[in-house]
Amino acid sequence: MPRVRKIQCNPEFMNFFLVDANFLANKYISTTFAPNTRQSNRIKQCQDWWVEIDREIRKQKARVFIPDVSIAEAYKTLAKKYYVENWFPSPQELNNARNRLSKDISTPYKTLRASNRHIRYHDISTSRDIIIAVDRFYEVFMKEGLEVSLPDLIILATAKYLLDFFSIPKDCLHIVTLDRNLYKGLKKIQELPKGYDPTLSEGAFDRIFE
Repeated sequence: MPRVRKIQCNPEFMNFFLVDANFLANKYISTTFAPNTRQSNRIKQCQDWWVEIDREIRKQKARVFIPDVSIAEAYKTLAKKYYVENWFPSPQELNNARNRLSKDISTPYKTLRASNRHIRYHDISTSRDIIIAVDRFYEVFMKEGLEVSLPDLIILATAKYLLDFFSIPKDCLHIVTLDRNLYKGLKKIQELPKGYDPTLSEGAFDRIFE
């Protein structure tokens, strides 16, 4: 079995988490809303990760990066859980989830003006440099016979962008996704860090964080 890539709970520098829409959305859904035990467990597994990520954020040991497309997808996921899948028991519960998401991804004006500001959640715009990288990563997935969506490819292109333009060390960048094909394909791309899926046994919180 390949060695598991661990994440330090108290890193010397900082952990950077690049997250996809489903992992983000699961932070705001109560496990009691899930229609079955399997789905409830998946939400719980994601939220175990989020508890640790938020703890590190409060200690200024972590930052979350989210592509703008993934933010839009997260709102779409929450809406779908209410209007299509009937997870949320009321419109109020849906609005509560939306409001919590909005609070996380919004930075108060006072914080932005502060000289020692600490941005917890940072949205990444889909720039030209990211778009160009999408085509190259799509080719990799096609050769592996793995079908992925455009938002998934933007996750990869954003990771490359963060490494190249933000000079984030590869070992400090952690890609978190619930998409199985994206997770598998990441293992084939040497220039990017390996991904994590908290809903798999190999990505379980107590196995990854130390």
